[in-house]
Amino acid sequence: MPVDLDVPPGQVLLLLPGEWYPEPGRAAGRGVLVSVVAVSRQVAAGLVLTHAHDCDHRHPECGRHHCREAYVLVAANRACLAGAR
Repeated sequence: MPVDLDVPPGQVLLLLPGEWYPEPGRAAGRGVLVSVVAVSRQVAAGLVLTHAHDCDHRHPECGRHHCREAYVLVAANRACLAGAR
């Protein structure tokens, strides 16, 4: 199901423990700061697939398209976009 969520490339997200899933069904136990490459608009169970860099959110220079792929809560994306973090 599509979701109305527009996260621009380069947007920095502060994701708290339990808000992102490195693989389906397994919530991360630690927070992470990432710079968005792309966020899917397809939502499943309140999560969207997110490609991002966590190597250096100011200047990702790892040489790859993205260095992290995770499922992220739509609510966490919205909180970051709203400036709540």
